[in-house]
Amino acid sequence: MICQPTDVELETIISRIKNKDINLQPNFQRGEVWSENKKKKLIDSILRGWKIPPIHMILGNNNIDEVLDGQQRLASIREFFNNNLRIDGNIQPIDEEILKLDGLLYEELPIEIQRKLRRYSITLIRLSDYKPEEPAELFYRLNQPATLTAAEQRNAYIGETRNQIKRLVEEFEDIGGTKETVGFSNSRLAYDEIISKFAYMIEINTLRKKVTAGDISKKYRESIPYTDETIEVVRKALKTYIVCMKSIKDYYDYCPKHSKATLVSWLIYVTKSDRNIDEIEGVMYRFESTRDYLKGKIVEKKESDDYGFFTKSMIEKYTFTDAMMNIYNQRASMGSTDALSVIYRDIILSIFTEMLFNEKGVLLLETIERFTQLQNMNSVLDEINNNHSWGDRIK
Repeated sequence: MICQPTDVELETIISRIKNKDINLQPNFQRGEVWSENKKKKLIDSILRGWKIPPIHMILGNNNIDEVLDGQQRLASIREFFNNNLRIDGNIQPIDEEILKLDGLLYEELPIEIQRKLRRYSITLIRLSDYKPEEPAELFYRLNQPATLTAAEQRNAYIGETRNQIKRLVEEFEDIGGTKETVGFSNSRLAYDEIISKFAYMIEINTLRKKVTAGDISKKYRESIPYTDETIEVVRKALKTYIVCMKSIKDYYDYCPKHSKATLVSWLIYVTKSDRNIDEIEGVMYRFESTRDYLKGKIVEKKESDDYGFFTKSMIEKYTFTDAMMNIYNQRASMGSTDALSVIYRDIILSIFTEMLFNEKGVLLLETIERFTQLQNMNSVLDEINNNHSWGDRIK
């Protein structure tokens, strides 16, 4: 199959579509399914002079070009030139010249802008000398699902904000941040995602605000760096976390496996905790092993193993233990940065710490009293959250 590229101006393409020399909907294509927002972003790209992906065509019967790939782009362009699509001047990053055109149809644009648009060129790739199965195979390969994660999208923003997170991720991996240690790898920039969101939490210094992908993207897009203080807090938390995880793995015949949600919680915990590193390691080991034992993930192999004994003794002493762990598990599957889930997990880790080290701790005594009265751990956590304005500050 021969693929011959040619750069063609929009004026020519629009004319050929009107004359039906280009068929936008051959029988293998889908309908016009792009959202209004996506169409406007395409026109915005053209107004900026950015190059858009090429259009693939097949020369069909009666010398009509059938669009193999690019139907949505051409349909959106046709809609704009037919005055059925208005310019959105508020698409990020803001361009002051395009902002002046906000809300205008093609026919309402200054004549010099119309001429500029008509001269904009798109690469057309015409396929010829192909075997019957080749165009369909190419169409399949061009349209395989490739939805980008938020972190992968942000990775395209060049600037100091991205560089800061990249350096932290590299340091994290260098000191032992791997799938074997953490529980998941940096596939699809998972570490970039978690570290950037954790850094954002540290920067705004609260757990009570939901951190969205849009919040992080704005920092990347506008290249608003994290402060030096934030970077150092994050760096210290990552190091403490890895030291604890590696020590648990080396000393015990057990190593917890964290999800994105629980990794966020442990990073918050080590940042807030005033315990020494051995005590933090002890909390992490005992909490995660108890949680895994209750989920049936741990089977004791030696007489010296005490996972079951410890868990049963904690349940006997603190009757809310099982319910508390179940809530932690539930809240760990509700998203790593859902504000209430983050807060509940953080309260639970704080309660468990006092269960280990401080039987007279204010938080633990409050939990015991409220659970005795309410017999519902969700209600207890809700009261603690409200009474203490939990997570109002991190540092």
